[in-house]
Amino acid sequence: MIDSTGYWRRFEQQRVSRRRALAGGGAFVVASTGIALVGCGSSTKQATPTETPIRGGILHLGTSLPLSAGLDPQTERGTGLQIFPRVYGYSLHVDPADGSVIYDHASSVEQVDDLTYIISLHPDIHFQDIAPVNARAVSAADAARSILRFRDNPFVADRAWFTSILDRAEAADATTLRVTTKRPNVYSLGEIGGIASGAILPVELIDASTNLDAMGIGSGPFAIASASDPSDVRLARNDGYFRAPIPYLDAMEWRIFADNGAKVEAFKLRDIDVMPNRDKNEAQAIHAFSDQVDVNSEPSLSTISLGLRVDKAPFNDLRFRMALDEAIDRDALIRDVAFGEGDVPGPVNPHLAAGFWSLPNEEIVAAQRGTMSVAERRADVQKLLAAAAAMDTSFKLQVADVPQLVDVASVVKQQLQQAGIVVELEVLDLLTWFSNFRRGTFDATLISHLPYESPDAPTRFYHSRGPEDTKNPFGFADAAIDALIERSWGERDRTARQQTLLEAQRKMIEARPMIQLFTGIGYSSAWRSVRNRKPELYGSLAQYNYDQWLASP
Repeated sequence: MIDSTGYWRRFEQQRVSRRRALAGGGAFVVASTGIALVGCGSSTKQATPTETPIRGGILHLGTSLPLSAGLDPQTERGTGLQIFPRVYGYSLHVDPADGSVIYDHASSVEQVDDLTYIISLHPDIHFQDIAPVNARAVSAADAARSILRFRDNPFVADRAWFTSILDRAEAADATTLRVTTKRPNVYSLGEIGGIASGAILPVELIDASTNLDAMGIGSGPFAIASASDPSDVRLARNDGYFRAPIPYLDAMEWRIFADNGAKVEAFKLRDIDVMPNRDKNEAQAIHAFSDQVDVNSEPSLSTISLGLRVDKAPFNDLRFRMALDEAIDRDALIRDVAFGEGDVPGPVNPHLAAGFWSLPNEEIVAAQRGTMSVAERRADVQKLLAAAAAMDTSFKLQVADVPQLVDVASVVKQQLQQAGIVVELEVLDLLTWFSNFRRGTFDATLISHLPYESPDAPTRFYHSRGPEDTKNPFGFADAAIDALIERSWGERDRTARQQTLLEAQRKMIEARPMIQLFTGIGYSSAWRSVRNRKPELYGSLAQYNYDQWLASP
């Protein structure tokens, strides 16, 4: 049996230790398939032991970051990542900090051999009372069909485990889900319980190929009441939720503002209760606005990087890629874009699992020649460019038309040009950028990565079959790196897997198909009338906190 503790009890036990483990610096985050909010946390007023949650009220949340694909849990990678986890149920979750299992709809999980997982579901959990599902019990068939829908969904970009590792997902009986893999893979439960891949949809909607962009039926604490994309989404309490009396709120409403200024003004007027902050400056200004506002921060699990087509000139010359790497002044980039709070990452984010999977900072900085002065690095860049016969080379850098990303790209362009490398920014709408990225239609591209919750996702970018198990978007292939990544998939001993991935990351940094820039911090603000926000919950776990309630201001 796989060890697990109670869902909410485990969350409560982790609050203090998690805050201590994750104290640190950064800026904003957007996702490569849309714009995704990252968790924030560490100063909200929580309910005291003498406070009794108040039932009722509407929690208003505001953001200027849009939905990327509506409310379909399998395809949405924008603000909907905060919304749909409150609509759908999950069999389980995996804590990104330590890989432990947290049960949701599952009552037990058993790994019977290297390839087979048996997940037992509670028999008394029901979908929301909405036609055509009409409050029937959630079954293993729903969970199995949801997994297969994710595997076969052409609009899903991150399904490598489902297409290359998953063999079968089937219902052994009404409450028993059997998942079989083609080969051992230590990340299997994380994929089964992922925030997108793990959402349980009713088979009625799957069979009917129902468009879930603005509707859906789940077994979570809230039901979709209305969704006026791209501006407003309202969720209403599901009175049939199996963890009653949760949720306490009558409803949650998201307002998506056309610009950041309008969002901030609405917050000041108390038209919204909670909002993400664009950056540290906005967070500080909001904190100074009222002593009834709490501002929270959390190290981001996302990173910003440059992706290079290493099978095309001039990027096919390692010396040119080294010149690009050395020409970038990360300290200045973090100062100018991340307000001095960023960290320099390697292939795996140092914020993940308190740095367990990441190379030591000093090793990363040394590999990027960060110990040299700017003048020394620029002199070395000139030597590398001359050796690569690339003194007069220019290239286009694609970037999605998102203000924060354009800001980063502009600073990178300026730094490269100061080192004698000419760059032209090619600003594209988000969908065009993403389409180009998936097809590898670029010379160089600025990537804002999703907040990956395991080392598998970021290292797959260096595998010859890439993150989608099809082809590498950078035209990169290295047999030694492939072998190390694939070896890590079967290493259940955490320390052994760590050493394998560290060895792989050293080779990744040397090859430089992707140049890491920085990782940051997310900020959010809330009026103190919002209780039990638990912003310190780590990664996607923050989206499964369903017991907020509203007190009098």
